[in-house]
Amino acid sequence: METKMVLQDESLWNRIHGFSLDAPDADFPFSKKLAKEENWSLDFCQKAIEEYKKFVYLCCILPNGASPSKIVDKVWHMHLIYTQNYWEEFCPHVLKRALHHHPSKGGPTEKDKHQNWFEDTLQNYRKVFQQEAPKEIWKELRKKSDWKSWLKKTVFFSPVLLVLLLYSCTDGTGFTGLLVTAVVFAIIFILSVISSIVGDHDVSNPDKKDKQNNDGGGSGCGGGGSGCSG
Repeated sequence: METKMVLQDESLWNRIHGFSLDAPDADFPFSKKLAKEENWSLDFCQKAIEEYKKFVYLCCILPNGASPSKIVDKVWHMHLIYTQNYWEEFCPHVLKRALHHHPSKGGPTEKDKHQNWFEDTLQNYRKVFQQEAPKEIWKELRKKSDWKSWLKKTVFFSPVLLVLLLYSCTDGTGFTGLLVTAVVFAIIFILSVISSIVGDHDVSNPDKKDKQNNDGGGSGCGGGGSGCSG
């Protein structure tokens, strides 16, 4: 699909866009390795690689560089592992410059700085590519509030609790009804807490084969994310 964009360096974009991360003679190329390690479908992986190329272009044309999403950062990290491809082919011949990865140093100040940097990146993405960054690649998912998540999950069990309470009030042996209600409520409460803890750490993606953990930033990037500059 052709990308509608405001080109600042057409030659650079053509080189980046035309560069294949998959070696033609590889039985297990970059994209398949990335898809396997991240548990992505090949289609989702190709989309992520395309967005990685756009991110790299932004890094090169913006004065302050750019900050990637977690998905884009995973592609970047994998590319950095292919040291010969990255440092001897991609940087000198495609970008014609060195492009270094700058992980966050950690802490609230760094987190705020990288969050602002990321938001600036999205704004520049819209200006340069004349479209919104695709949410499935660029959306930074935040962990839900614990109490809101727990409340949402316990709503599902409300009808069961209501029936049990009515049973305890109408049953001839009130104590037995209350005891049954208390036991069932305790079980539901424990299951709800477990579900809340597990559920808040899972992020579903329709293009992924399985759910993935979404804690923290990209590998080795710390809590605040990462960025780039020449």
